[in-house]
Amino acid sequence: QWKQLENLYFREKKFAVEVHDPRRISVSRRTFGQSGLVVQTWYANTSLIKSIWVMAISQHQFYLDRKQSKAKIPSARSLDDIAMDLTEMGTPKVSKMVTLEAKNQLIMASNGSLISSGSQDSEVSEEQKKEKIMELKKKEKLLQEKLLQKVEELKKICLREAELTGKMPKEYPLGAGEEPPQVRRRVGTAFKLDDNLLPSEEDPTLQDLESNFIIHQKLVEAAKKLASEPDLCKNVKKKRKQEYADAVKKLQEIENSINEYRIKCGKKPTQKSTLALPGERIP
Repeated sequence: QWKQLENLYFREKKFAVEVHDPRRISVSRRTFGQSGLVVQTWYANTSLIKSIWVMAISQHQFYLDRKQSKAKIPSARSLDDIAMDLTEMGTPKVSKMVTLEAKNQLIMASNGSLISSGSQDSEVSEEQKKEKIMELKKKEKLLQEKLLQKVEELKKICLREAELTGKMPKEYPLGAGEEPPQVRRRVGTAFKLDDNLLPSEEDPTLQDLESNFIIHQKLVEAAKKLASEPDLCKNVKKKRKQEYADAVKKLQEIENSINEYRIKCGKKPTQKSTLALPGERIP
């Protein structure tokens, strides 16, 4: 009987019917099958199996529509009227299913769903539908707001990258007809010197020399730290020591230039390199 039917499905050359039989124990091949579930199978070529499945689904839909009509129409009607109504309800669905099978020849298995959208078991009240729609709209709004937030964050990251590299990355999100913004590359050092460290000289030439000295002083300190790192191989340690010696030499040359210029201007020379690196022997 149709009320005992659990499922109708096909897969390639196999057509199967699952029914409930409370008089028998479960012989289903499913690992988690229900109690009293019996599976009967038939085999044929793929086209015939799909045709049988389509007709079986249509017959089951006919049963569901008839059951629904009986539940909704309490007054007795003639068999001719019932047959006419069921024909009008069932024919479009059967033709639609056959059309779908004809268009999609790559279908190799059914989805196993028997509940019709018009059956009594799948009816949902209008109030529940409205609540579901409102819930989905709220989720959609939250997702859109989150998406806009992430897009703005991505724009800021892309602009920052463009300022550093001088080229706008391809990941920058653009709207319809929007042109990417023009960004100038930011030029600067990796670290910032304290303004208090820079001496204030009235002479611009002497000011440049003093600033250059402070910058190279930082370079010497960095080279010293690299050369004094432990667990270095012989070649790397030798190379870093040489770089440190070259930096110290460059610093001494800058100091000599400063002193020569100060003497030329009638000022006293200074000894900054020895004060900047106490305990170090400047060659």
